[in-house]
Amino acid sequence: MRRVGLALVFAGVLIGRACRAADRPNVVMILADDLGWGDTSCYGATKVRTPNIDRLAAAGMRFTDAHSPSSVCTPSRYNLLSGRYAWRTWAGCGCVWANDPMMIDVGRTTVASLLKSAGYHTACIGKWHLGFGRPGGEGWDELLGPDYNRDLTPGPLEVGFDYYFGVPHVGQFPHVLIENHRVLGLRGDDPMRLVLDPRPEYRQPYTSRTRVPPPAHHVQGGKSAEYVEEDLAITLADKAVAWIGAQKTDEPFFLYFAPRNIHAPLKPNARFRGTSAIGVYGDFINELDWSVGRVLDALDRKGVAERTLVIFSSDNGAVQRGRGGKAPTDGHTPNGPFRGYKTELYEGGHREPLLVRWPGRVKAGATSDYLVALTDVLATVSELLDKPLPRDGGEDSFSFLHVLLGRAAAGPVRESLVHDAHFGLYAIRRGPWKLLMCQGGGGNGWDPKVDPAQPPGQLYNIAEDRGETANLYVKHPEVVEQLTRLFERIRASGRSRP
Repeated sequence: MRRVGLALVFAGVLIGRACRAADRPNVVMILADDLGWGDTSCYGATKVRTPNIDRLAAAGMRFTDAHSPSSVCTPSRYNLLSGRYAWRTWAGCGCVWANDPMMIDVGRTTVASLLKSAGYHTACIGKWHLGFGRPGGEGWDELLGPDYNRDLTPGPLEVGFDYYFGVPHVGQFPHVLIENHRVLGLRGDDPMRLVLDPRPEYRQPYTSRTRVPPPAHHVQGGKSAEYVEEDLAITLADKAVAWIGAQKTDEPFFLYFAPRNIHAPLKPNARFRGTSAIGVYGDFINELDWSVGRVLDALDRKGVAERTLVIFSSDNGAVQRGRGGKAPTDGHTPNGPFRGYKTELYEGGHREPLLVRWPGRVKAGATSDYLVALTDVLATVSELLDKPLPRDGGEDSFSFLHVLLGRAAAGPVRESLVHDAHFGLYAIRRGPWKLLMCQGGGGNGWDPKVDPAQPPGQLYNIAEDRGETANLYVKHPEVVEQLTRLFERIRASGRSRP
């Protein structure tokens, strides 16, 4: 009888573990860089083909009204990991650079820390762009920031990741790879030093720099650690595949994979050059799609694809390229039917592709027009794990798990969304209405001079006018007033999630 009892207990333990594993899927978040709504074939592109990204759309849910609250890199990544609007931080609406501290406060709940607290193994591989170090910390210089020859801490490991491998940012110095806390390949006889622009307006501590251009800088030394840009996508994809392969199949994991594609400079590896009908822009998209395929294939080989939740999106809209604002090549529209580009408040600056695959749970081939933002990943994971967020965590995050699973919402749902542009200007969306609290798009090339002959702001009915062509600001003053009050309340309260 005792043996039977022990056998039953042992069987119960195994069943319990199996149930917990089924309820705790692996999570893979893939965040492309500067990929527009219209840059993939599953969102209507005809001049490029993205078969691996399309695999996610065919096997999962495709969202048509998904957004990054911000239209530039750093704030979008903060929004995603923290579930909080980045404009609430010291960095405002701008990006952080090599001499800025880490933007996420240590101790703040992130997607990674929440999953880690539930027993997940966690990794960030790719573009970080959220700063390193802290003012007053060891090796910190008020103007030069962290010492890249020493441990870069705090960093990703201090906000929930067990492992980090990637680049501090893209398109700015230094061009180095960092593993956990250290720059890879940096030799003691070839130290690296940041040098700031000598102009006074650039030589300010990070806390004073939120409304001026980023500090121009270059690097002296450190040549031993520089990566080859044409090899970076392959290096990052190989590392992601190796990390997945090293995980145990009976323990859940979270991978935040952030490729540098398709952010400038457009430098695909030689194996992808000439593979697209629209030139180097399409070649770089092909390289991104290949990277996504590598990760999906790694999940298949590991035998865990069926119990892995995969989320794919981008940090902001595509960049304006070409003379006169034309698309990078004739016939391809990187932001689809939407007006505007990266850095702007118009839809093209922040409406993103969003694909979610979870076999057996999310209906294959489904499409949703539900309003969702990158900030909502945290609350969705919270509901998935049945781990409530603290009051001071995920202040602007709303779960969309009910949309994925086709059931009634268990908590508050997103009814509005605040957008911010590169120069500290805002828009707010509720229902079909979108209010831009400025003239123009508020991004690169924006003219701060007010035209008295035009309304001071812009109001669009996105449901009827997704190209934002008819300004209804004067025609609907009551909507302008309602949205303005809502924005002021969200900004003043410090949160939008009840």
